[in-house]
Amino acid sequence: MARIIWKEGKFVSIETRKGLYVLAQMTLDIYLVVYNVFREDENWSENDLVDLEILCFVPVVRQFLQKSVISNLKYKKEVPLELPKYWLKTDNISQKRRLYEKTEQEVEINLLGLGKYLIFNDVNDRSNFDRPIVQIVDFNDNDIIDKYEVTNIRMYAEFNERLYLCYKLGKNVDPLKDLVFNRNIPIEYEVYLKIISGKITEEEWFALPI
Repeated sequence: MARIIWKEGKFVSIETRKGLYVLAQMTLDIYLVVYNVFREDENWSENDLVDLEILCFVPVVRQFLQKSVISNLKYKKEVPLELPKYWLKTDNISQKRRLYEKTEQEVEINLLGLGKYLIFNDVNDRSNFDRPIVQIVDFNDNDIIDKYEVTNIRMYAEFNERLYLCYKLGKNVDPLKDLVFNRNIPIEYEVYLKIISGKITEEEWFALPI
């Protein structure tokens, strides 16, 4: 696997679970655009860059780049991007949450903050560190919650599993956002919960089938 060097505009192929790849593009600093284009091989072509639909736009940590299976793609296509200016942000109140109670899948997780705010953060403006609160977000405000990404910086294998779930469920889903906004947690999130609670090792997770 080639060394991954961050470069704005560069397309990459990211392995979600073993044998399933998704198309992504590097943008500003640590912000990654992931497109709704999946393959079970890495035979990418320029046809995959036609009519691209954005799946999500998230910041990622260096650990995600170092541990993920990522391949550089030598495409030069300019894709006009409207980078997000609004984000969901949690408060500083931590809590434990128990999921799938009284079943074989029961698991307890620690949440480092609950969903609370919609903030303004224009990632294009690198000189502006002011991130004002736009509004308080109620847990039942699904229109706002579904529309925006959380500010949390995503990690391996947490984010890889999220991308796999997007493929499996056929839509953009984010288990972390659903957790911090106290939403219903479907059984399909079981592996994701094991990852963030430390109930499964990275090696065990990567060996799972797609």
